[in-house]
Amino acid sequence: MNEKKYTANGNSFILFDITDTSLTSNEKKELVIKKCQDRDGALFVETKDGMYFMEYYNKDGSKAPFCGNGARAFLFYLIKEKKANVDKFLTESGIVSGKILNEKILIKMPNPLVARKINVENFSGYLLTVGVPHFVTFVDDIEHIDVKNIGKKIRNKLDANVNFVEKISKNEIKVRTFERGVEDETLSCGSGVTASAIVLNESKVKVHTRGGILHIYTLNDGFYLEGDVENV
Repeated sequence: MNEKKYTANGNSFILFDITDTSLTSNEKKELVIKKCQDRDGALFVETKDGMYFMEYYNKDGSKAPFCGNGARAFLFYLIKEKKANVDKFLTESGIVSGKILNEKILIKMPNPLVARKINVENFSGYLLTVGVPHFVTFVDDIEHIDVKNIGKKIRNKLDANVNFVEKISKNEIKVRTFERGVEDETLSCGSGVTASAIVLNESKVKVHTRGGILHIYTLNDGFYLEGDVENV
């Protein structure tokens, strides 16, 4: 079993390549809880139906169907370190395609489920799924939001990740995310910034997170997430 550590715009992961062995779900959960104490989650590299398959676990040992920044780290590993000639792989949310472009990792995100407007804990926003469920709410001053405590209350009511968004300009935003499974604010969340950009409804969005800059592109065939990945 090969083990690597990655950071994707501040989102931190441990990657376990288990293509030469097999682990049960319970064994994976135990491994994640033991190893991911300072990381947001874990990526398991497996094979399924003749393709590489990404299985994602949050740091608390719970399994999630998808992780945007995790998928970018997964593709980075396949191309850069495993030297695999691939441009797509399987996830619980379906096939994900991507590539390395100017040293950035670009992936096509899962097709979102339609957003619906709701009110929760005195915040008005949109609930939608981009691989995993997200609540997106726009605020005036993101730096003065108690993301950990307010985010946890909303997360518990909706069983969703919570994204606080401040609009900087027509196609530029700041996003802070409380992630379920981590049960805290993370420095970045790929599916969260994508959900935020979808609600903003612009074709190209620059997103500032505490872990760095991400870009979301809306093309004819869907939504694309682009950012850095580092082996650290």
